Amino acid sequence: MKDIYVLILAGGDSSRIWPIKDKLFINFFDKPLVYYSIAQLIRFGFNNFIIVVNNENKSKFEKLINLFPNVSFLLVLQNKTKGMAGAVLSAKKFIKRKRLLIIGPSDIYEDTVFINFMNLIKNNPDGILVGTKVDKYFPGGYLTIDQDRVIKITEKPKEDSSPSNIVNFVFHYLKNSDLLIQSLEKLNSNTDDLYEKALTYLIEKGMNIKYLPYNGYWGYLKYPWHILSLTSFFLGKIKNKKLEKTFIANSAVIEGKVLIENNVKIMENVKIIGPVYIGSGTIIGQNCLIRESMIGKNCVIGYATEVARSYIGNNCGFHHNYIGDSVISDNVNMGASAVTANFRFDEKPILSLIQNRMVNTERVKLGAIIGSNVRIGVNASLMPGIKIGEKSFVGPSVVLDKDLLERKYCMLKSNNYIVKENKA
Repeated sequence: MKDIYVLILAGGDSSRIWPIKDKLFINFFDKPLVYYSIAQLIRFGFNNFIIVVNNENKSKFEKLINLFPNVSFLLVLQNKTKGMAGAVLSAKKFIKRKRLLIIGPSDIYEDTVFINFMNLIKNNPDGILVGTKVDKYFPGGYLTIDQDRVIKITEKPKEDSSPSNIVNFVFHYLKNSDLLIQSLEKLNSNTDDLYEKALTYLIEKGMNIKYLPYNGYWGYLKYPWHILSLTSFFLGKIKNKKLEKTFIANSAVIEGKVLIENNVKIMENVKIIGPVYIGSGTIIGQNCLIRESMIGKNCVIGYATEVARSYIGNNCGFHHNYIGDSVISDNVNMGASAVTANFRFDEKPILSLIQNRMVNTERVKLGAIIGSNVRIGVNASLMPGIKIGEKSFVGPSVVLDKDLLERKYCMLKSNNYIVKENKA
């Protein structure tokens, strides 16, 4: 694999997963998501990487690549043209005359995709596209297949007009990158599907692109609630109970598969039901219940707080809260008795507003999705599926039933208090 260059498309703006800022640098355990993608590629012999980045994540990648010595990395800033076509053309001069593997680094898949890829590439095809069968609509690209060949790619068809049940994820091999570049420069598109049209054009001109079916686990980050699915996947990787240098009170109960890092304190009467991950320096206060969740480092999960099936970032603070099926970013604090509601009384799937349209999350249970540096006041109630942008404040006793944008302050205004003399 050493003569194949890997082009990692990391220049997108992550707008669909708002209020989370950069999906590639969401930490799972103590590493960002993109780390696992790069590490998997290196494990299978790839060592020449070109990463298309943006202004916001360039400095993060500059630090990340230091974790992989003896591997060649080149960072390329994506130009103003958005989408996959813009990302590929941004790296044009570095990928010319190369055998190229194009990767979407927010996808998670098992090692079998590489094993099968290495077997198929021995037949020297012009290209290889990986697809997986789905049993319900997915907002992505679909492949039309004729035996073992790809004959068409359709990007984001309407739900009732999908050409097949085979979704294409970004694991694309091309023997001659110049053909793709030429196709991208020749064609035009008013929608965000120029890349897919360029590949379809090459197929129509006779390029032999093989279809590689994939039947294993596929994790993806299209919308912010998908963080919960990835959290479950990573928690499932915990094999045994592993407690580092940790203080655990005698009355605490820890069941199942857990990974607890150094300098964690677990106080009296805590119950932890795995799979659970707790980052270094975190304190789990008295009478807390933690279930099937990932908690970052240096958090304070204060007295009588329950965390269930949730993702919590670093440096967060809680006190007597309920956090269910929620995603909470770094440096978030919740006042006493503030709660996340996660279930509709009619038991219907929860909807979420994404880029001005309502999207069915297909989750019956979904709590809040909270950006970084947010403060939630005492007794506040966050309704199912609401999202809060970074650096916003939710005042005490607010019942928040709609999304709150960045740097907003939502408060309950009360001017009708009556104060009288106490004659008792």
